[in-house]
Amino acid sequence: MTLCELPLGALHALAIVLYMGTLAAVYSAIRASGHRAYRKTFLFSMLAAAVNFMPASGLGRCFVLFTRHETLLPVMERFISLPLWAVIGPAAVMTAVNAALFIRMERRIRRELSARSVCEGLDQLPDGVSYSLPDGFPKLVNDQMQRICNTAFGVGVADTEKLRERLQKRDLLPGCSVDEREGNLFLCLPDGSVWQLVERTVTVGKNELTEIIAYDVTQRYRDLLELEERTRRLEEVNRQIREYDRRMDRIVREKEILAAKIRLHSNLGQCLLAIQGYLTGGGDDRETVTRELADTVSLLRSNTVEEHTDDKLYALNEAAKTVGVEIRIHGELPPQWKDVIEVAIHECLTNTVKHAGGRLLEVTVRQEENAVTVELTNDGNPPKGPVIETGGLKNLRALVENRGGRMTVESKPAFRLVLRF
Repeated sequence: MTLCELPLGALHALAIVLYMGTLAAVYSAIRASGHRAYRKTFLFSMLAAAVNFMPASGLGRCFVLFTRHETLLPVMERFISLPLWAVIGPAAVMTAVNAALFIRMERRIRRELSARSVCEGLDQLPDGVSYSLPDGFPKLVNDQMQRICNTAFGVGVADTEKLRERLQKRDLLPGCSVDEREGNLFLCLPDGSVWQLVERTVTVGKNELTEIIAYDVTQRYRDLLELEERTRRLEEVNRQIREYDRRMDRIVREKEILAAKIRLHSNLGQCLLAIQGYLTGGGDDRETVTRELADTVSLLRSNTVEEHTDDKLYALNEAAKTVGVEIRIHGELPPQWKDVIEVAIHECLTNTVKHAGGRLLEVTVRQEENAVTVELTNDGNPPKGPVIETGGLKNLRALVENRGGRMTVESKPAFRLVLRF
């Protein structure tokens, strides 16, 4: 059977099949064009495309002429007189062989690591990746980085240097912003996503490339903002608490002073009334008036002494309260060494606040048969190493030894100052 004996419908269908074989061969050639190892496959695919295209084109032309009832050219008449197997046979063989080569090539491509497979893998990453030359020319950019740049700048990655300049100038599209925190650069996009941009230089062979990676840190960035807001509110609450404590101390002192003044005023009034009654002859006797007057004078003296007291231990306790430290004394301070012990308490209080961060300073006094031992400890952080006696501790040691005592300083397992007189 020759081609001219086929019905017009069969002739048309055969042309379409051959055209499809041509397209399949062209696709196979395109896939093989990026691999040197598949150069033969590329050449065979191009040959298969030609073998399918030429009869497909001839059949298509004949179909058009038959439809229009036009006369065929001599070349077309010789072509249409060919046997059916002479046209279909070579095309079918070439297509089958090309299909086998294509399947083999695809399997090998999937099993081996190539530049194309690396690019496809990078395009699947959720983070943006870009590699460019020092002049800004991009060598490799994945799809995610392209999407980020299109959203922020309105253009893709064509020159990383220009994009970096626009980022430094904050030249971004509306709805985008840049936030820099502790040396980290965060790019905020209109959809609410936040990307941390990390840049470094890598060496590939003899070339130096600039690597830019955009990490999706949306949730971490929100947590950071929330933490900063909580810290700010906590600092404000602490400030209000400290202000409240200062006001309460002042109110308590003013209340105590007011109560003392009221008490003194009442006693003075009663004393004056008693004196007036005695002088007019209608009040108490002289002994009663004298006793009331003596009580009032004693009360005045006690309050005067209390208001102008110079007790250093009291001052230390008041100072400790203002910095949130409690001084707890176990035992009684011996009078002959009280001034030295007060200096030691002052020095340990300073160290507790400045170095240990403690809230409790304990002073333990032990009376022995022929000696007195004073131990000072705190609940703060222990020293990181041996305590070097400089400044206050050095002066305290000189004071203790001049008074005939001994001083020992320990750092493990916790700070411990021992005075022995």
